[in-house]
Amino acid sequence: MASIRTALVDWRKYLVGVFTQVLGNPVIGRELRVRVRVGRAYLLQAFYLAFLILIVALAYQAAIGDNPDLRNPVRVQEALVDFYRLVMSMLVALIALIAPALTANAITLERERKTMDLLLATPLTARQLLVGKLLGSFAFIVLLLALTLPVSAVSVLLGGVSFPELLKAYLLIACGGLVLCAIALFSSVYARNSTLAVLWSYLRVAGFLLATGVPFAFQDMMGGGRALNLHVPIVLLNPFTAPFVADLQVDFVRWHAPAWIVGVALCLLFTRLTLTAAARKVGLYDKDVLPSVRRQLLVLLPLNMLMCVLPLLAIGGGGAIAPSAEYIMLIVLLCVVPFLMLAAWIAPFGQDGDTPCPDDGMFKPSRMFTAAPSGALPFLWTVWLLTAGALILILYQSGMPAIVDPLFWNYLLSMLTYFTGIWMLFWGIGRFCSVMSQARSLATARALTLVVITGVVSLPVIIDLMFFWNRAEFVALQVWVFKPFFDALSEPRAVQTHESMFLWGSGMVLVGLLLGAFRRRAQAQGTETPSDGV
Repeated sequence: MASIRTALVDWRKYLVGVFTQVLGNPVIGRELRVRVRVGRAYLLQAFYLAFLILIVALAYQAAIGDNPDLRNPVRVQEALVDFYRLVMSMLVALIALIAPALTANAITLERERKTMDLLLATPLTARQLLVGKLLGSFAFIVLLLALTLPVSAVSVLLGGVSFPELLKAYLLIACGGLVLCAIALFSSVYARNSTLAVLWSYLRVAGFLLATGVPFAFQDMMGGGRALNLHVPIVLLNPFTAPFVADLQVDFVRWHAPAWIVGVALCLLFTRLTLTAAARKVGLYDKDVLPSVRRQLLVLLPLNMLMCVLPLLAIGGGGAIAPSAEYIMLIVLLCVVPFLMLAAWIAPFGQDGDTPCPDDGMFKPSRMFTAAPSGALPFLWTVWLLTAGALILILYQSGMPAIVDPLFWNYLLSMLTYFTGIWMLFWGIGRFCSVMSQARSLATARALTLVVITGVVSLPVIIDLMFFWNRAEFVALQVWVFKPFFDALSEPRAVQTHESMFLWGSGMVLVGLLLGAFRRRAQAQGTETPSDGV
């Protein structure tokens, strides 16, 4: 009973803290007053609204005015739907350009104006500061969306979209704008000045939109181009998909959920993770948020596997068919690639600012929620086992063990072993680069790790394109780390490809362990013990 009472008290404190960060946050009021007082805000609103009105007029002329087949009701309806989607896409494009600019210099300006030191004397926490900055920018985004609602309502009057679907699209666009503001705020926290903050904000936003937009193209490949179900829920993080998916449903094999509800939940989870990761670098006297970041990743990465695999299984009737190459590639892009990036990010270690980070070993599970180098490998293994367990649980609950050919399970086991070897290799490279740089700087260790991993991944391809492109078979690609994976995609039922992936994975695990165990001999000078033992 005591543990239950403690858990309830903790949850009550958590909910009170959430409302306090929003309702009792003084930063929000200050940010709103500052944005309203500046004359540029009104000019931006006027320009935004005038530009959107111009886009609506041009889009209407292109979709309806020049349509020679106006007597066909089907053609007219399709033209109206295209008109609605074009107008909403232009609206999202403007939001994607404005949102990073509103938030990119939120923290860097505080540092440049020397007002960050004043915040150190206040009881304000890093999370309260970031939430206030974020909601101040998000409120301006909501204001811009509210201004354009009458303009977008033209699509409702013409019959291109229903009013509830328009509101759902606006809600998804607003949540997508919140995500873009959070990414820009993250860039502002880690940037040295405002110029770099704006540059990195737009680069990260562009990369994020590209990464979440590419899976949307798999809708047609997976048979969902004009279906009522959304097969890739991760695309709901992208505001550009809102006009196309607002009225769809996400099919989780046995359950159905409206896409707009799933999209709002995903955007809030991603925003919370981004803010927690940014809070560690703000510099206010607050508790270390790294344990919170890693606990969130323990939940979000397996949840990502569930969100990606379950809707795709519904395409084949709950796993009645073996997965295709497009299916495997999509799962790898959405679930495995983020994990590989995580392994390459947390494996390096070094001095971060004034905080030294000595090498305390390879594997200490008690430190998996700390920044200690020995906690990286236990954390990665825990996340990987939970993610793989989520995949196996999904396949078991969908009935695949009784339907799919047993050869598929050999394929799955070899695939898991192969990708285990990939991330273990990345982890070993990260530790090796940190040791070679003598752990003097965390940024240097991560940059060196990125260079080495990029070389390992791309060098065989470059060598073959430069020297062996005119041969029947490439030479350097024979030792490319991704060759077994693409061989397995082309011949998924070949036993040789399964054995090749398993051997490659096992070999890369050993190489990663050897690289991770590498140590440089300590300097002998100044380390000898005097004869008196002091």
